[in-house]
Amino acid sequence: MQSKQQEPSSQLTEALRMLFKQWKAWFKNKMKTRDDDFDWSFDMVLVWARYLTKKEITQSEFNRASELSFDQDWVPSNAKEFLALVRTQQTSEYPSAQEAFDNACCQCGLIEDQYVKRKWAHAVVLETANRIGWGKLKNANEYFLKTFTSVYEQVISEHQNGATFVIPESHQVEYSHTVLQPDSPMAAKVDDFLNRFKRKHGEAV
Repeated sequence: MQSKQQEPSSQLTEALRMLFKQWKAWFKNKMKTRDDDFDWSFDMVLVWARYLTKKEITQSEFNRASELSFDQDWVPSNAKEFLALVRTQQTSEYPSAQEAFDNACCQCGLIEDQYVKRKWAHAVVLETANRIGWGKLKNANEYFLKTFTSVYEQVISEHQNGATFVIPESHQVEYSHTVLQPDSPMAAKVDDFLNRFKRKHGEAV
């Protein structure tokens, strides 16, 4: 027995109705089609809403896709193209939720050592780890992925809207070798020690 298909929310259908109205004002003649009476009517709003609901579009994805749509030369011809505006971009710029989760758990699990250099997949992954807590991610299992994803999507949304997250430079201690200068006080002490060592062992100074 098939489960009942989830119906679009009234918030989504209203948001789409308003978006179509804004597109008509922005794109004008570019939205004219042979079936214009149907293409941008409320019936088409429902078609889009059902598709986006099935694809589980998030509020942040809808908002971002809406913003990006106004930078396009043409209005998205269907809901699939609309969703691709944000999901294609996320795929290229950000790690998937699973990849980010695996990376965060791995880096948070490293021992606390000044010589360990953590390798974060993206600054948004580090920011997500900071918000959740390294201790939680250090011992997290796959059941924690849903919680991680919720915070991760929020961080991505903030980053897309202009927030800045950075990965600080590693504070590793580097080895440096300082050459002993002939006229330094330490050089005189070293020479004195070597002379005494040679006299003790009968070597010519």
